[in-house]
Amino acid sequence: MTEYFEVDAEKDLKSMDTFLEDWKYYEFLKNLALNNKSIVGYRDHKYTVQKNTEIDLGMEKYKNIHYNIELPIENEQYLSNKLIVFFMPADRMISTQAKLRMFGNSPWESLASSIAKNTYILRIADSNLISGSYYQNTINFLNYETSIQQLIQNTAYKYNISSGNIVMYGNSRGGTGALYHGLLGNYKVVAIDPVIDRRAWVEVKDVQHMFDLVDYNFAPKINRLLEETTLSPDKIKVLCSDTAFITYPFVKQLNLSKINLLNLNLTIPHVVDPFTSHAALIGKTVPFQLSLINQFLYEEDISIEKSLILFNVDDWDVLLPWTSPYFTMHFKDYGIEVIRNSKLLGKDNIWLNFMIKSRMIINKKYTIEIITDDSTLSLENSLFIHSENEYKNIDLKRTNENGEVVWKSKFTADYSFEFLGLNAEAVARNNSIIIRSIKIFCEDR
Repeated sequence: MTEYFEVDAEKDLKSMDTFLEDWKYYEFLKNLALNNKSIVGYRDHKYTVQKNTEIDLGMEKYKNIHYNIELPIENEQYLSNKLIVFFMPADRMISTQAKLRMFGNSPWESLASSIAKNTYILRIADSNLISGSYYQNTINFLNYETSIQQLIQNTAYKYNISSGNIVMYGNSRGGTGALYHGLLGNYKVVAIDPVIDRRAWVEVKDVQHMFDLVDYNFAPKINRLLEETTLSPDKIKVLCSDTAFITYPFVKQLNLSKINLLNLNLTIPHVVDPFTSHAALIGKTVPFQLSLINQFLYEEDISIEKSLILFNVDDWDVLLPWTSPYFTMHFKDYGIEVIRNSKLLGKDNIWLNFMIKSRMIINKKYTIEIITDDSTLSLENSLFIHSENEYKNIDLKRTNENGEVVWKSKFTADYSFEFLGLNAEAVARNNSIIIRSIKIFCEDR
C-alpha cells in the first residue's frame, strides 16, 4: 500500500535532505526504516512511502533482494563460465527515487566489454532500510546477508559457474559489500576504497539514512570474518590510497596479514573536500581495477607450463587434425586431447580429419594402430578412413598393453584413402580422449 508524507513547504528541500534538516522528519524516517518502509518518490511537498516488500525498482527480485543479471556479450564457449558480483556504490543518496539510492547511478555499463569472455555480471542493489545498510543485516532484516549469499549461489548454479570463477567487486559502499560478502562466501575480492568506518558520512548529517541501525565501524566484524575465511591473502585485493583521509586510516585497521592492501601513490590536483580523493581514487583507476578483476577471472583457465612435451607428433603417420566446430582440441604434453563438445549437430562439417601422410594404395593391406588413454570417448564405430565421397568404417579392436589403451584394425584398402576422420555423429557429446600415437603400417611394402 502506498502512503504519503506531507512536509511544510518552508522546510521542503524537495530531496532526501528534507529529512536531515528537521528532527521530527528525521525521527519519522527512522520509524519508516524500523517498519521496513522507505521513500520511493516525491511530488508537491508529499513524499511517497512504500513497504520494502512492495517496492519495485524495475529489477529482478529474490527474497526482497533487487538485482539484475547481464549475460556475456557472446554466446560461444571460449572459457569456463565466470561471475562478477557487483555491489553498488552510494552515489545518489539525495534522490527521492529508491532505485538511485539503493542501486546508485554508476552501474558501469561498459564493464562487460572489458572483461574475460563467458563472464556473467550480477548487480545487486543495497535494498535495506531507507537507502541501504552496506549489504549487512539489520534489526528489521535479519536474514539480509543470507539472502544475498543464496542469490549468488543460485546464480552460480544456474549458469554452471564454479566458486573459483566468482569475483566480488565494488567501490565505496559497494567495496564494503564486496569485501564482506567475499569473506562470508569465500569468494575472490576486488574492493576499491571500501568504507570501513562510515562516520565521515554522519559527522554533519546522516546522509546515508542509516541512523544507529548499522555499525559505524566495520573493522571488528570484518576482522572476525578474516580469521574464519579459507581465502588466502592474495585472493583479497583491497585498493586504497593514503591521500583518501576518510577511508585509508580505517582500512589500515583490518588484519593486513590476511589481505593484499594496495596503497596507490595518487596525487589529487584539486581537492575541494575530504570526499574528493575518495572519488578520484575510484574514478581515475578504472584500468587498474579491470586488471585486478581480469587477473582473477582468467586465473582458473591459465596454467604455468614447466614440463616438456613427452611425445613426438612427427612420428605419427598422419598430420595434425583439421578443425571442426563439433570438436575441441588441446595439445597436451602427453598427447592430443580431443573433446566432442556440446554443440548440437547442424550443417557444419562433421569430420575431425587427420590427413594421412602417405595416401593409401588400392588393394594394399594396412594396419592402423592408435594409442590413447582410458577416456570416455570410444573409437569403436566412430573412426573412418575416407577420401572425397568414399568412406570406410574402421573396425578397431581395443586392448590394454602396459597401462595404455591400444586400438588396432587390419584391412585392405579398396580406395586411395587420404583421411582418417572422427565422425561427430558417432561420438557422444562431452566425451573426450587423449591420442598419444597414430601409426599406419602397409604390410605389402
